[in-house]
Order: sequence, then C-alpha cells, then structure tokens
Amino acid sequence: MFHMEVFRSSLSSGATDVFQQVNYVATNAVLAQLNNGVQVSAELNKLHSLFGVGAHLQNVRAQSPSMLPLPYPTYNPNNIGTAIESPAKFWDFVRAPKPLRPTEEFDIYASQLNAGAETETVFVNFTDGNVMAPPPLATGPTVNGNGQFFIAHATAATTLTANAWTQVTPVLDFALPAGTYALMGARVVTAGCLAFRMLPIVTPLWRPGGVGCQTNDQLDSPGQRFINPLDGTRSHWGVWLTFYQNTVPNVHIWSTSADTAEDMFFDLIKLSDTVTAGAQ
Repeated sequence: MFHMEVFRSSLSSGATDVFQQVNYVATNAVLAQLNNGVQVSAELNKLHSLFGVGAHLQNVRAQSPSMLPLPYPTYNPNNIGTAIESPAKFWDFVRAPKPLRPTEEFDIYASQLNAGAETETVFVNFTDGNVMAPPPLATGPTVNGNGQFFIAHATAATTLTANAWTQVTPVLDFALPAGTYALMGARVVTAGCLAFRMLPIVTPLWRPGGVGCQTNDQLDSPGQRFINPLDGTRSHWGVWLTFYQNTVPNVHIWSTSADTAEDMFFDLIKLSDTVTAGAQ
C-alpha cells in the first residue's frame, strides 16, 4: 500500500545549490507533522515515489536521520514550470523502496534559481514496501466480467481550491455492475492539476496518489497507469485499493487554480460478484 502527502513553501531568492526547507502541508494530511516535516509512520516507513514542480526549481533533497552517514539524496531533474512536464520528471522507488525509521522526522529541502522568491511544491508517496500483485486477468469469456481489465471514465464539476486538496466526487459515465473491484491506476485531468490522491469511502485510511495532468495529451508518470499507453507494459505499482461498486472512492485534487471541470480515468479489474464483506 502507499499514500501521498505534499510539501510546499515559498523559498527566498534562489541561488545554485542553496537549499531551503519546503514545509509539510498538515491541512488535510493523514500523517503527523513533526516540526516542519512529517513524522515517519510505523505503517508507511519507506519512500515509494517523489516529484517536485516549480517555475525555476533546481534540486529536491530528502533528509531523514536514518539516511546518515550516507549523503542525503539529491534529486535532479525535476518539473520546471507551473505544470508537471510531459513526460513527467518523477522519482520512482517502488522496486526498491527507500527505508526510513518510524517516528523520525522526514524533511524536504529544495533549491531554486529565480531572481526572487518562488513557491516550490513536492509530492511524496510513502509505502510499507508491499506491492499487492494484480489478480490474473481473464483470457476468455467470463461470468459478469470477473477477471477483466477496463478503464472507467468519470467527470465532476467541483470548484477546486487553488493550492490545497479539494475533495471531488466522481460521476461515472456508466454504473459499475455489482461486485468488488481493484483500482490498478488512475489519471486526473483539470486545467491546473498538479497531483491527485484517492480518498476511500471505507477502509483503508491511506490515500494513494499520482501525477495530475493539465491537458489531454499530457503523459502520466510511468507506473501510474496499469497499462503504459506508449509501450503496453503493465505497471509495477500493483493494486492501489479495492472497493465495492457502491463505494467508488472520492478523489483529492491539488490544483494551482480554481478549476471547475474534472476528467478522471480509473484503471479497474473486476474481482468478483461479492458486494459486502464475507458475502459470496
């Protein structure tokens, strides 16, 4: 399982390789704040993925005491501008998640090259290191679609709050048949979208997320979609979460503007006809 949080700060006049702290955003966060960083969770004590975006962002640096005595890792390139680039500049640790020590402080620092102050944003997914493998896909006719992969499209007309998480309720084009579904990937498109995370209606608490898109031809980050639209390979991120047809997750969207139209695409596999816990 994995879960997304965000760090965001205005950094003073930029200079090459001069790092300043990017503060953890505690509003609508699940993980606990510790000083200006996040307290590493016992359940999610590894790094899953990381991406930064800013108009003149240079480097992103992750810092946590357990990383010593090795140098703190510094990530470059990053997304330059007001949107995630296409293809996304994205740091993916899923195949070898970076370990952290529970309860320690995890911080983000960054450098920027603007002549004046500038706000930088860094999204981080934390994980327990376990990847839930996708179920076997059906290779022939199935009963009620069980075992089949498909993409469900949804829309919404929620006015987003700029530079904050806004909860959006997706309206599917077609209702899902009764049953249990696995979310294998997702895509969200709005005019100012930087990132999104899934918001389960029931358990679990965690909110897995990915890169947002601002145009219809913008590429999602590799691994974020169950099937890569460029080469057809399947994602190594595994199952994001499971849900019943009547508990389709809501979506948290982080946008740079007050968008009023949202497009959402959910990569799904129908697991079974089960509609309640313990039912057959």
